[in-house]
Amino acid sequence: MNERAAKDAIKKIAKREGKSESQIREEMEKAIMIGSLNKETRHKWDSLFGSGRLPSPEEFIEVLSLEVAKDKIRN
Repeated sequence: MNERAAKDAIKKIAKREGKSESQIREEMEKAIMIGSLNKETRHKWDSLFGSGRLPSPEEFIEVLSLEVAKDKIRN
């Protein structure tokens, strides 16, 4: 998935939820922050996005979609 597709995904989520794209991004940013603070999974976040770095919602979607695709190939 590329950045354009990630932006389109956010747009579709916003439409489905009856919210603005900026509201969806804000919610995603909060969820990303909370997830990144989890000590049990911090190493995974660092390996995916760089040590101590928070991804944008679009980058999060892009990277995680690639990880899911890799897992599907492995299994």
